[in-house]
Amino acid sequence: MIVHTWCVNLDVPAETVAALSATLSPDECDRGARLRFARDRERFVVTRGVLRRLLGRYLDMPPGDIRFAYNAFGKPELDPTLDSRLQFNVSHSADLALIAITTDAAVGVDLECIRPQPDGPEIARSVFSTADVERLNSTPSDRYDEAFLSCWTKKEAYVKARGESVADASGDSDESGRWSLYQFNPAPGYVGAVVVERGA
Repeated sequence: MIVHTWCVNLDVPAETVAALSATLSPDECDRGARLRFARDRERFVVTRGVLRRLLGRYLDMPPGDIRFAYNAFGKPELDPTLDSRLQFNVSHSADLALIAITTDAAVGVDLECIRPQPDGPEIARSVFSTADVERLNSTPSDRYDEAFLSCWTKKEAYVKARGESVADASGDSDESGRWSLYQFNPAPGYVGAVVVERGA
């Protein structure tokens, strides 16, 4: 199995936003319209529109015909009626999005734009493992923000692969052997992580 990871620039011309918007479902249009800022609305449209275009290529069907289902935490998946083996996950931060696509394996992806984390130490103590907290505490101050966000993307991608929320993730060590983790810098100033079931 192979995991394809796509990096998407979300700042595109207005005509591209309009073309992508035309492929969205009514509920996606409503969800995007509820966002407060125009830039956020446009980035939502681009993310979902590009996701539909990519999935349409894999499935050999028009992007507008793709249907999604959602789990209890809002993680999207292809509607079972499409009878597809594809699995995917999406994350976005600032002006980039990451889309991971594979087959027959749960996958989670997270992306973060590197930025100041004034509450990083407090958040780390509440959601990271003791080993991760100790590692962050020994990180030079000029590299703390990137190190914190790298750790965050690992955890977020993991819980998304499991279909959970960060608050409900157990971090069960018995489960850790089921997953493979890949970290990378998808663009300057960004950190990303993909977690996928072993075998992919």
